[in-house]
Amino acid sequence: MPMALPAPPAHTPVRAHAAAHRSIERQIIHLVNRARRRHGLGRLHRNRRLAFFAGLHSLDMARHNELSHSSSNGQSFAQRLHYATNARVIGETIAEVSGQGSAGTVVRAWMHSPPHRAELLRPSFRVVGIGSVRSGFTRIITADFAS
Repeated sequence: MPMALPAPPAHTPVRAHAAAHRSIERQIIHLVNRARRRHGLGRLHRNRRLAFFAGLHSLDMARHNELSHSSSNGQSFAQRLHYATNARVIGETIAEVSGQGSAGTVVRAWMHSPPHRAELLRPSFRVVGIGSVRSGFTRIITADFAS
């Protein structure tokens, strides 16, 4: 289930600053693992393939000015993640935050939303890939999970 704030105009340039994005991605994983630990769950390990596909999805959403689990070409997240993993259990959360929205803001919002919280705390998940893109004053984040 997407979480959204107002989207930027379609003409807003999309910027991908690798170091800044890796930092927020690492912070999100750290905070999700902290929440999982508080609930007696194992930590998630970063998966580069999932992160790559999560980043592509965030970029696709930014370029098409829409927030959806489906790609702009109609491909579902399950179809998209088929290329990243052969895991039996997969999941995805997405978020759009404006301004200086932090990793803490994103994870708190997910944890206060029952469907997102269920994804973050699913016991069968072992790996995660986070991809984020800044588009104008907005950051779009995709978190892909697998068992």
